[in-house]
Amino acid sequence: MKKNYVRNLVLASLFVALEIVFTRFFSVTIMNVERVSLTFLPQGLCGFLLGPVWGAVSGVVSDLLGMVINSAGQPYFIGWTISALIKGGVYGMMLHKKELSFVRILLTVLLVTVGIDLILNPLWAYLLYGQGYLAVIGLKLPIRLVYIPCAAFLLYWVLRGVKRALKRISH
Repeated sequence: MKKNYVRNLVLASLFVALEIVFTRFFSVTIMNVERVSLTFLPQGLCGFLLGPVWGAVSGVVSDLLGMVINSAGQPYFIGWTISALIKGGVYGMMLHKKELSFVRILLTVLLVTVGIDLILNPLWAYLLYGQGYLAVIGLKLPIRLVYIPCAAFLLYWVLRGVKRALKRISH
């Protein structure tokens, strides 16, 4: 039991570090409204390998540590942390110990993108900055329509490779 906990803690820490780097240092902000990055990869990997609890916790930790390391001049707001918690949990619920298929991953990315990036995060922007809720969604939507299939394909490709590598190691 203790061995698995330490292994999971190390893996979750790796995913937290990757998420912080992808979010804070290797991302592109479009029209000052939408940040696009590869954060879905460590989030998806964490959920796939460790499950919803570890995914949710790593989402919260990455958000909090990311704010400490590089807030980009933005104030801390608990709404973004709630979004990170939900994202990690959804990746874990949808991918952990489930059959790996492109359709499952596409649905997972769609659920996270629509539920968090297009509904919840614009609400946080409205509450925090007074940005028009529907206007923000209107700006985000075309970007996310391109993002969804690209993210699903990349995540599927990475998870398939990880699954194959784990199968080789276990045999």
